[in-house]
Amino acid sequence: MKGSFSWLVSELSRPKDASILAFTRIAFGILMAIDIPQERGMNHADIKYGEDSGLVCKFPLFHNLHPLSQDWMTFLYTVLFLSAIGIAVGFMYRLNCALFTSIYWYFFFLDKTTWNNHSYLYGLLAFLFLISDAHRYASIDGLLRKSLQNTHVPQWNYVLFRFQIFLVYFYAGLKKTDLDWLSGYSMGRLSRHWVFDPMRLFMSEAMMDLVVVHIGGFLLDISAGFLLFFDKTR
Repeated sequence: MKGSFSWLVSELSRPKDASILAFTRIAFGILMAIDIPQERGMNHADIKYGEDSGLVCKFPLFHNLHPLSQDWMTFLYTVLFLSAIGIAVGFMYRLNCALFTSIYWYFFFLDKTTWNNHSYLYGLLAFLFLISDAHRYASIDGLLRKSLQNTHVPQWNYVLFRFQIFLVYFYAGLKKTDLDWLSGYSMGRLSRHWVFDPMRLFMSEAMMDLVVVHIGGFLLDISAGFLLFFDKTR
């Protein structure tokens, strides 16, 4: 048992190239900067947090969490946006990750009606970036601190992100084991989208609904987490 634990610690501490983690950081920061004005509500903060706001639906255990004044909420949105840019370019990385994570979850828990699994995932990924070393490659911090630039990261950095993505896919796959999904009744109109047009040459719409959308979606979700986790299958 002791030997197995020592092997696990050694394996998780094994140095890995930091470039892929850095590219993931850059993509996350850019996508969050795009997401904040629309999906997070920055463009309509005056409506959402103004005097006539109808923001009343709270998460359980967070009933006492309230928005600040409209000016302060706009300020927080600005900090959230700038911190996403800071994450992308790797400038003052830890500080920007901490700012983004804390403000993001504050906005998240203010309004239960805006919840979806993707917005929940963004908050979890932000926390993982906070505790990881994704700024050791292609970052302004690396340019300013030569001892940091292009250094390796411990493998646990990658394991955390892979495990999180594994959970996303695996739980989505488990959700699709219900009879409605496997029988082809949950997403009855998705096959009408133009992206499925090439398949119409050899499949009916009903067959696409069942085989491609439902059974294919189930097989993808239940297996993708495993396939992405390991180097060879990924």
